[in-house]
Amino acid sequence: MEKSPVIVIVGAGRVAWHLGRRLKGKGLPVTQVISRTEERTEELATSVGAVWSTSLPEIIPNPDWVLLAVKDDALSEVAEKLGSYVPEALVTHTSGGTAGSVLSPFFRRSGVFYPLQSFSFEHTPVWSKIPFCVDASTPDDLLFLKKTAKRIGNLVYHVNDEQRARLHIAAVFANNFANHCFAVAEKILDEQDLPFEMLHPLMEETVAKALQESPARMQTGPAARGDVETMRKHIHLLDAYPDLQKMYKLISSNIFGNENW
Repeated sequence: MEKSPVIVIVGAGRVAWHLGRRLKGKGLPVTQVISRTEERTEELATSVGAVWSTSLPEIIPNPDWVLLAVKDDALSEVAEKLGSYVPEALVTHTSGGTAGSVLSPFFRRSGVFYPLQSFSFEHTPVWSKIPFCVDASTPDDLLFLKKTAKRIGNLVYHVNDEQRARLHIAAVFANNFANHCFAVAEKILDEQDLPFEMLHPLMEETVAKALQESPARMQTGPAARGDVETMRKHIHLLDAYPDLQKMYKLISSNIFGNENW
């Protein structure tokens, strides 16, 4: 029987929480959790049956795999502090927007283990539908990450730094920007005492079509059909919201293919 790797998670946020519990559930128990916030670190460690610490120097000796699930802007600092304590471990981060090469100066073996999903504490991920983007500095470590991703998920892709950077931008448009548009729509309806639920069927239909066909071919609305009169009416109705006016015109012009309307 293949021996389970000794795994340490650095971080106790949403990604660390879900990955730690999923790893344990698939027979890959986390041995230690390290993070700055004592309460959250202890809570995650307890849930996965691991020891915990708030100090990087207290990392257990000779782990096989260290998973850095920390904020992007903290990666380099954490990696530098950790470098001398785990010279032989495979160290990976979970970021979509940061190059794997950020770890190279500090570790002989490094890589990326990036689940392409927006995680929250309130919702349990559907792991079989989450793409895992992996990369590593050695073929053996890449194979390990692929096998691990397949074990806890289903969709596994070898994605290099350049590809992952563009993928992350695409994800921001598809998730963060789309959700912001939902929030804008909710605000507009709230101010007219109309329930946001009125838009739910339209939102569901939009996503369903985008998943079935090319979103570009499924585009509808006044900008797609060149209805300049309606677009100008919408711009006028947004007079009290100059920022939304700019956003409406920019997106409409991009769809319409002409900014002079």
